[in-house]
Amino acid sequence: MTRSPLRLAFLSVLVLALAACGFQLRDALVLPPDLDPVMVKSRDRYSPLADSLAQSLVRAGAEPAAPDDPAPAVLDILAERWGDTPISVDSRGRAQEFSLRYAVVFELRNGDGTVLVPQQSVELSRDYISVPSDAFGTEGERDILVRELRREMAAAVLRRLGAAGRDGRMIGPDPFDGAPTDAAQAAMEAAAALPPPEAADASAGEAGDAPPADADAGDEPAAEPTPDPAG
Repeated sequence: MTRSPLRLAFLSVLVLALAACGFQLRDALVLPPDLDPVMVKSRDRYSPLADSLAQSLVRAGAEPAAPDDPAPAVLDILAERWGDTPISVDSRGRAQEFSLRYAVVFELRNGDGTVLVPQQSVELSRDYISVPSDAFGTEGERDILVRELRREMAAAVLRRLGAAGRDGRMIGPDPFDGAPTDAAQAAMEAAAALPPPEAADASAGEAGDAPPADADAGDEPAAEPTPDPAG
């Protein structure tokens, strides 16, 4: 009967010790200081990544911006691109293993235009197998990886925001060695082609809710590559 109080006392001491050492839960998100009510913008209005980020920010304590907020903080998803690269073939020369790549370019601006997290790209990749003889059927490995990569991308973006929140300063992109892959290059080129935030906001106000004339081809993951038919 005396074990329970002792156990509680031990746990209390352990928690205090961890707090004194600066320990934080791995998934705890610290938002940048003085962050205004925030909205998540994406060129794809149905982006699952934007929805996931918006929900995560609210759970972390961010105040969601009202639709008529004149100067919200903006987590801007500038571009999303997917790519499939064959990495192995079977005995008949047909691609059967691919590298699925997902690249995103984003930045975070406060309501007064201050850049909290400058424009930068994050790229994730996973390998999967597409058996030529099983091109049709149940949900494939690629479909599962698409969902996993979206969840991991949301976590990666939130880690960048959390770094800015913990340090209280602007966080730049990670150093990168080597040439970007096709998916990352396409995402960066798409982001570079966009107008400045002020011009984009003005154009959006003039256009209203009309859908864009041309959609970015790389916003949605392409269908699983179909192996070449046997010759």
